[in-house]
Amino acid sequence: MLIKRFVRSACLLLIPILLLLSGCYKKQSAGEENNPATATSAPEKKTASKTPANSPEKAAPAKVNVNVYLEISNGMKGFMPAPAAGKEATTFQNNLVKLISEVEDGRYVADKGFYLAKEDARSRPVLDSVSYNTIKSYIVSGIKDDVRGTPLPAMLQAILQKSIEQGAVSVIISDFIHGPDPRDQGQFLSLDADIRSSLREAEHQGLAVAILGNTSEFFGSYYPAVKKPELRRTLNGEAIPYYIWVIGKQEDVQVVTNKVLRSLPAQQAYFGFEYKSIPYSALLKEKQFKPAGVVYCSSRNADPCTEVSLQPEKNEPVEFTIGLDLSRLPLSMQSIDYLKKNLKVTSTGSRPNIVSVTAADESIKATPDLAKYTHFVRVRVPELTANSGTISVQLPQVTPNWITAWSTENDNNPAAAQKKTYQLTKIIDGVQALYRDQSDFVFNATIQFNKAD
Repeated sequence: MLIKRFVRSACLLLIPILLLLSGCYKKQSAGEENNPATATSAPEKKTASKTPANSPEKAAPAKVNVNVYLEISNGMKGFMPAPAAGKEATTFQNNLVKLISEVEDGRYVADKGFYLAKEDARSRPVLDSVSYNTIKSYIVSGIKDDVRGTPLPAMLQAILQKSIEQGAVSVIISDFIHGPDPRDQGQFLSLDADIRSSLREAEHQGLAVAILGNTSEFFGSYYPAVKKPELRRTLNGEAIPYYIWVIGKQEDVQVVTNKVLRSLPAQQAYFGFEYKSIPYSALLKEKQFKPAGVVYCSSRNADPCTEVSLQPEKNEPVEFTIGLDLSRLPLSMQSIDYLKKNLKVTSTGSRPNIVSVTAADESIKATPDLAKYTHFVRVRVPELTANSGTISVQLPQVTPNWITAWSTENDNNPAAAQKKTYQLTKIIDGVQALYRDQSDFVFNATIQFNKAD
């Protein structure tokens, strides 16, 4: 009898132990979905997935690795004339010294590398790793070497490969005048395709490209791509374009453009930039953006409000404001002039139009419920064509007009037509081809609507 009691007691003790072990085993082998604690939180995940447009984008890193590549061909010498007493530095020299100094000593760069891009005796690109002081000496004291221009696609391919291997953002400084092998002038006809091929790894690895165009005084021999009637021209301070290309992951490129380069020229172009989600909301309770007509948030406590009920009347259209947080976009895309020119509103089930586009002022930044938004789009809805639908504020992918304005098919006499680069549009066509499968929009902020009862 005593033995039976002992066995029964032992069994009772073993039961909770076995249950505990069984629970642990299930969690390890079947995944978190079988864990009661995880199952309880599952509906929250499902709810969040319904509003991906307001989930945060990948955060920008605090620091990035940067490789700076300076082309030192003969064609670049005029930007970096030798110093002399009483002679001012060129715009190029002033800007480049600031750039490399920020890369060397700035707080936003982790590992850095400096390279001189040139060509060897067999027309192959060479990227010489140099110290900060060496590259600075080239910029302020001039290029003394006799170096032929490197074919542009070959230079880009070599640079991109090195930066990918080192996990760094590429910062490329060049006049971007294509200098093909003299024995293969057909490269001028295939420049766009060659540029696209040289940057194919950027497409495969999901990298973005920022192109910044600037001009500088140019002194000395200028080597045009079109060699007739002159093989070279002597210039004395004419404005010649040079470019800074930044290639890397989208969030890394923005650290470089916004925090390393900082003072950006007016001429900017961005390729491969896309925001699958930005924070946004219909603002229906804030007195600064009081709506007009019958419109209210479909869910009383929704924050953000991305679904509204509305009913425009014959003589009283609905107007309401959509707050957007565009702080993650390139700075040029955040400008009011750019947004007024390029923002679109589309709809299924209604015919809306944009009334105004404004940026947050100091009073708005001081208002807790509004401080999270940088821009505000006022939308008017005069009528509905369906009982439910969507209203979307969209920023299309556009090619800036300055690219066409700065492009030429004949750069033989730059003094007569300044700020021109040979076949710049073909070069950009090659870059754009990398992103042919990209969305047509930089971002899309969509409000669902239902006809109010």
